[in-house]
Amino acid sequence: MEKRQIVDFMQEDFMRPAHVCPFGSGPSTKHQVPRTRHQAQSTRHQALGLLIAAICFLFAGCDKETTLHSGLEERQANLVMAALLDDGIACHKAPGEEGTWNVMVVESKFAQAVNLLERQGLPRQPRQGIAEVFKKTGMISSPSEERIRFMDALAQDIARTISMIDGVVDARVHVVLPENDPFARNALPSSAAVAIRSRWDADLADIVPSVKGLVKNAIEGLSHDKIQVTIFKDECPKK
Repeated sequence: MEKRQIVDFMQEDFMRPAHVCPFGSGPSTKHQVPRTRHQAQSTRHQALGLLIAAICFLFAGCDKETTLHSGLEERQANLVMAALLDDGIACHKAPGEEGTWNVMVVESKFAQAVNLLERQGLPRQPRQGIAEVFKKTGMISSPSEERIRFMDALAQDIARTISMIDGVVDARVHVVLPENDPFARNALPSSAAVAIRSRWDADLADIVPSVKGLVKNAIEGLSHDKIQVTIFKDECPKK
């Protein structure tokens, strides 16, 4: 019997007069049983209890929502939602603090959503560009501080560009710019290492020369043979 039919039947039984047989179409001397007023009230109370239990059972399947990610910029929240909806996971976004967004899912889909986003590298971790890294925190910065900030900002900008390539889940770039003596005969060469995390179904071997060319042209004095690109492919998701 369907849940709705159970509730309707119990409502009818609860509202039926005490002298009417629940299995017949009307009053019948064959099925009538003399009952006291106390027995009739007790029967109605039992029916009411069963009705309440059935209603609680119907609503027990309603899953609660939980926050999957919070404090996201709107573009990242939209990317997360698109990935979840493509995989059949219901979600929605809600306004967060200071103009950010929260992505909400039901608790029963939380683990599935986390695993899916982890495979796709979402949401993207915010990276600071040159403008953010070189914000002045004091009146004067030392040459070493300026150099370290420049190298870090340069690497983050290159990594952000590589991450936009189709099939790339995430990318990291490590740049080494030796501080050579301009009067020294043997100068140490600059170098760069690029680590790319790709989707399990993406073949990025053909883009390695293009990535090397991108890094070479972005870093002054860097030769092609001093650039190392390594690709790490995600495992195929288990179904």
